[in-house]
Amino acid sequence: MKIILLLLLTACTNLFYQPTNRQFFKPEAFKLSYEDLYFRSQDGTKIHGWFFRAPGTPKGTIVQFHGNAENMSSHFLNLAWLVNEGYNLFVWDYRGYWLSEGESNPTGVYEDSLAALDKALELHKSSGGKHFVVFGQSLGGAISLRAVPDFKGKDAITLVVQDSTFSSYEDIAVDKMRSVWLLWPFSPLGYLLISDKYASEDVFSKITWPTLVITGGKDVVMPAKFGKKIYKGIASKQKWYWHVEEAPHISTFHVEGGRYRKEFLDLLDKISQP
Repeated sequence: MKIILLLLLTACTNLFYQPTNRQFFKPEAFKLSYEDLYFRSQDGTKIHGWFFRAPGTPKGTIVQFHGNAENMSSHFLNLAWLVNEGYNLFVWDYRGYWLSEGESNPTGVYEDSLAALDKALELHKSSGGKHFVVFGQSLGGAISLRAVPDFKGKDAITLVVQDSTFSSYEDIAVDKMRSVWLLWPFSPLGYLLISDKYASEDVFSKITWPTLVITGGKDVVMPAKFGKKIYKGIASKQKWYWHVEEAPHISTFHVEGGRYRKEFLDLLDKISQP
């Protein structure tokens, strides 16, 4: 029984943090200039990030919270197109990912998130621009949504994005265990093995910023039901739900000829700060 519990716990834990300590892509290869920077998490852990400045006068800053695998050197490409559309982009790695020190764990990553938001807002204020957008993808959606109500500069946020994500670590662990026949009989134990201490569903009532929730019809990693739960549960009176039938996991901006890039830019143009 102990072996089974260890297997289950390991399987669940590996769902959330799968860091890679190598660089996948260099921004220079895409003719993107950037600042390579470090900042300290709330407990002093050194965290690594990149800041891409938009050419000319920026329209705002996008803060990317990336998914659980690899690191920011692959994930930045998902939103890098926004730089040439006039938006600064701040990307960073959770502790334990690539050049960020430490080892990933829920408490540490939560502290990293608050420090990253502080750093991003500092960069945003120094460069100018209207919008300050918190963009969470996959695991990064759950992490960012839990952090924003505790962020000291939360009044500066103009839009929160939840892309291909979930709101309960317990729920997603159980769902993934049920997808593996060997683990299916033990899936209810996911509620015992995984903590929801930092689950974003606990702060739904505090999410009052304009919020965009995105799900993909071809997303086999994160079923749309998890995004629908977020959309229905958050308190925001200004919220949008995009279900993109042709989109695999975190791929909305890369399907249908880039149609949703324009729609996202149009949304930013019309949105007003609450």
